[in-house]
Amino acid sequence: MNFTVTIAGERGSLTILKNEFPNLEFLPLKGYRIQYPKNGFFFVLKILSQIPKILRAIYHENKWLNAQLKNKMWDLVISDNRYGLYSKKTKTVFITHQLHIISGFGNIADKLLQRIVYSKINKFNICWIPDVQDELYNIAGKLSHPIQQPNHTKFIGPLSRLDLASDQANGPILILLSGTEPQRTLLENILLSQLNNIQHEKIIFVRGLPETTSKIKEKEHVEFINYMDLNSLSKIMSNASLVVCRSGYSTIMDLIKLHKKALLIPTPGQSEQLYLAQHLQEINRFIARSQETVSLAEDIKTCRDSSATMMKVDFTEYKNAMGKILDL
Repeated sequence: MNFTVTIAGERGSLTILKNEFPNLEFLPLKGYRIQYPKNGFFFVLKILSQIPKILRAIYHENKWLNAQLKNKMWDLVISDNRYGLYSKKTKTVFITHQLHIISGFGNIADKLLQRIVYSKINKFNICWIPDVQDELYNIAGKLSHPIQQPNHTKFIGPLSRLDLASDQANGPILILLSGTEPQRTLLENILLSQLNNIQHEKIIFVRGLPETTSKIKEKEHVEFINYMDLNSLSKIMSNASLVVCRSGYSTIMDLIKLHKKALLIPTPGQSEQLYLAQHLQEINRFIARSQETVSLAEDIKTCRDSSATMMKVDFTEYKNAMGKILDL
């Protein structure tokens, strides 16, 4: 079968996708543009204050999709956590691993927010969960395995854009920054201040800035890179002896696929990342440290000395789910 694929989005994520798939059609679609606080303590309050703006964005992206469908013959729309991309005019899929809501305001608030989220997800034809269905051997824990699930859910196994490029794992330490500002810069500054404590190690420091041309002056043992494309990142991460990174779910799936030991540093205030880091450390998969207490020299040694076990999961299961929905 031959398919025509269109990608919609904006800003940094769209820049990355254009670099990876230059021959596809791209459409501008305004995102939720959530603003994040400098102090993680105020994260939840900051998000709650923006709920009206988020709801307006969901409403407008739904209108955008239905307007596009008057001219576009899209047989399938796959939404990566875009709650407004549903329509009765075509098949729509919602992808998320975060079905158990952790608001930080207790169980009542969690359940209320979950009800609101489910009311949106249930408007899609199917909800794909990028995790393993097994309740013991999964990645996201209770986030992807809530007591009650939305209608028409399907576990499609974990997803990763990276491929194992080398069986060697004796290369440099890879520091891989990602995420939103100002926390990306705050973590960058913390780690930069600690690099001199590990001069005996070769380090590749990827800043996660696809749209930036400014550079950091390189140190003798540290190579700074603003952004890496897919192939380069696969090679570097495959060969890395250790990865230092955020505990975002996409990054975690990459680590598992490439069988990497890692030091996870969750974004302050982000309940999802905080839970994932704690959960994966408790089940002896990775080592986790807070942004406030991370000590590169000590924590790198802890990671290397740890008995953390690799997870063996199927990264091809999504193909069955994709095949079934295309058959429809």
